[in-house]
Amino acid sequence: MPATLSQLATSWTDTSTNIITLSKIPLVQGSNNATVYDPQGSVFQMLTIPTQDVYGFPGQGTRLFVGNGLPSTPMGTYPVQSSDPAYSYYAALPGGTNPAGTSVATGNPAYVNAAAIGISPYPLVSFLPLNPVKSGFYPINSLIVGITLTGAVWHVEKANDASGNYYNPLNALPTDQCYGHPYNQQYHHHSYSWKCFDQGTSGQQSPVYGFALDGFPITGPRGPDGRELTNADLDICHGTESEITMPDGTRKFTYHYVLNREYPHSVGCFRGKVNYNQALGPDNPPNTSPEALGTNPFMKEGFAYFNRASPVGP
Repeated sequence: MPATLSQLATSWTDTSTNIITLSKIPLVQGSNNATVYDPQGSVFQMLTIPTQDVYGFPGQGTRLFVGNGLPSTPMGTYPVQSSDPAYSYYAALPGGTNPAGTSVATGNPAYVNAAAIGISPYPLVSFLPLNPVKSGFYPINSLIVGITLTGAVWHVEKANDASGNYYNPLNALPTDQCYGHPYNQQYHHHSYSWKCFDQGTSGQQSPVYGFALDGFPITGPRGPDGRELTNADLDICHGTESEITMPDGTRKFTYHYVLNREYPHSVGCFRGKVNYNQALGPDNPPNTSPEALGTNPFMKEGFAYFNRASPVGP
């Protein structure tokens, strides 16, 4: 991935200042409950298992997420309708293929364009370290960077085109009102997703909104003094250390990532190692060698990951 991003001259981006005006983004229309995409609605559960470790993280316990990938927050109408102001932006992009099934529009795994991509439930299963250890600065090697407490996921804040250029997703393509859209039928969030979450108490620290793949919490933009944190307050992975209120109500001093108004908005790299095989939907059968490759068409997007802490070494 290049160190610098390209930039598109979209109507909501001032290319001379790099400022994106949110009010000018033609958001994908619709405000749909999860029942529109699955009769069960949003299915999600988070469990803590102190006595069970994720492979490669001895003594750290497990935080387990299980669900159908559909959030409890509203979603736009996908596939994007031809009458939607955002349609032309999606229709201009290739849709790729859906490794998990068949596109309704074409009858085969290929989408006619990005506007044709809909939303479907999928098996969201993620095993993360319960008590992660900060050990370095590690690059992100997956599309998914974290699990939201509303039942969806966050994607990495980089989007590429067919020519190998990378962009800030917020610059490149409109999302829905919760800054989400689907990839391979799987709904995910970007950038200002925190605007759709519980804002907590005004003037106080933002709540925990989810967990990154290395197990560290992800909070909203306000710090301990109630002030919104800027990138100057954060490290290169977009995080900091402070005492926060965990989802179970306990107070804990810990490293945590911060969602804020400045790029990359979310997780920029990982401070702890990641077992991508377990964090992105374990799929190896029982008694498979711990070092075996695991791949699936859902959270892993068809990529193969070893069942181990990554990267290998110090």
